[in-house]
Amino acid sequence: MYILGISYGFVATVVLLKDGKIIACASEERFNGIKNYNGFPQKAIDYCLFEAGIKGKDLDLVTTPYTNLPPSHFSLDKKKNPQDKSLLSRLFLVGGIVRKIFRVARYYFPNTLRPPGQISYRIVVKLLSNYYSKNQKKQISDYLKIPASKIVSFDHHLSHATCAYHSSSYNQDKALVFTLDGEGDGECATVNIFEGIKHRVLSTTPREHSIGYIYGHVTKFLGMKPHEHEYKVMGLAPYAKASEVDKVYSKIKNFIDFDKDDPLKFVTKRNAQDFDIFLRKNFLEVRFDNLAGGFQRLVEVKIKEWVEKAVKKTKINTVILSGGVFMNIKVNQVVASLPKVKRLFIMPSCADETGAIGSSYLGYLMLKKNKNTLPIEPISHLFWGPSFSDKEILGKLKSIKKKVSYKKVKEVEGVTAKLLSKSKIVANLSGRMEFGARALGNRSILANPSDPETIKVINEQIKSRDFWMPFAPTILAERQKDYLVNPKNIDSPYMMMGFNTTKLAQKEIKAALHPSDGTCRPQILDQSFNPRYYKIIKEFEKLTGIGAVLNTSFNIHGFPIVLGTEEALKAFLSSGLEYLVMENYLITKK
Repeated sequence: MYILGISYGFVATVVLLKDGKIIACASEERFNGIKNYNGFPQKAIDYCLFEAGIKGKDLDLVTTPYTNLPPSHFSLDKKKNPQDKSLLSRLFLVGGIVRKIFRVARYYFPNTLRPPGQISYRIVVKLLSNYYSKNQKKQISDYLKIPASKIVSFDHHLSHATCAYHSSSYNQDKALVFTLDGEGDGECATVNIFEGIKHRVLSTTPREHSIGYIYGHVTKFLGMKPHEHEYKVMGLAPYAKASEVDKVYSKIKNFIDFDKDDPLKFVTKRNAQDFDIFLRKNFLEVRFDNLAGGFQRLVEVKIKEWVEKAVKKTKINTVILSGGVFMNIKVNQVVASLPKVKRLFIMPSCADETGAIGSSYLGYLMLKKNKNTLPIEPISHLFWGPSFSDKEILGKLKSIKKKVSYKKVKEVEGVTAKLLSKSKIVANLSGRMEFGARALGNRSILANPSDPETIKVINEQIKSRDFWMPFAPTILAERQKDYLVNPKNIDSPYMMMGFNTTKLAQKEIKAALHPSDGTCRPQILDQSFNPRYYKIIKEFEKLTGIGAVLNTSFNIHGFPIVLGTEEALKAFLSSGLEYLVMENYLITKK
């Protein structure tokens, strides 16, 4: 049984499920080079079908993770989305101008204008959504040459929750599943109980009370891109002085509360989409790091309280997190620290891209009802993208031999480790490409984590990163106790959680820690997860005594993580990288 899950919108993504197991998954941005691409993921569809050796006609079902498709998921930019030329879409943009005027009025008269504003928005979006959903379904149907009856849409937050629960190793146990994002299908947060194939929604929060939108407004207010640079706000927060953070927090701590009748439902004093007005009125003269620190504390405090309330109410101590707000690894660290949370799973790359996975799971469960099919298999890795053979790599190298020198080496892991031990920076491309926002060793830039000079080199010569942003380590599983404070032994193979660190870490892997608070976002690596990558670090450990490396994604500023040989060589030649390893080839510049 083949099911194709397709997520339009930010970081458009496609997944192919075979008998309940993911066999291919990739985001369109990797193929077209447009970071966070928003639109029809044609090349990702082609890749997934090619990987399985099937065609559209062989699919049992195609799924999408929205029942009311947000118009923002379509662009008038013909390069991004040539399908969208309609008068209706242009009228929506005109309506957006009217809506901006209404937002200002609603901010000053919230009790009068907020209710009718919510109702009118839902009506307009429903009408537009019907049009866009039909357009989307036709586009998929035409491209795959399948009847429209094979295309099914599922609720956005249910897709998030189902994705996280069934991807976890707890997917036969009773678990509390939280979803939290900007919005999807009119909601921004849900609390759910899952047990096997059974599922119950305990609470939902409407979009107008969205913590995700509030954090997005802060991101934009600080001069960064919402939906993309929220992680930079989180990274900036620890630099602020506690006393200054207190001042900001005291002004905003009551902006988000909980509903009196439903204590698991968030309530904001004003519509979260109007929060930019609040920021301009109150924080124009507040320093950027202090603002980041205050709002980071706000989301940590409120989400902590939210999870505590749900655990106390249900007496369930297995907690699962999904949705874009849970890309905030410091929030996740706070949730992990709660005494009553005994087991925790955070869906890797849990923003909208994993909606494709969740909707495919829901489609599989729907078709499974009357058939003897296998259960959904928990994920054990994220290596679902393309791979490239030595033969393909050699062919590409020969075509640019005037620009590079290369040689095939027998013990490539040992050679890589030796370069790292000499504080050389090495880009690595090997095996199948990892899915998601985090590089997990197969499309990574690696460095010596004990050498702070590597930070400057990577920032200035390779990636053009903001100076305040920390790097992250990959730590051998057997060495995690040497470097991490992890009393609950929470697994972290996907870089989805922050940890406090030991004194030894602050000596041996200081280049991979946050410079201000000494925390880190580690990938804890078991040998079975990625044997080749594990061997590189093990060989590095033999040479240096350090059981970790600095790991950052293999891409240059403004571009997605590299797909394969062509993208890797382009990034290599256009940056200050000195060494590139592609499978068994070591490459340098002439």
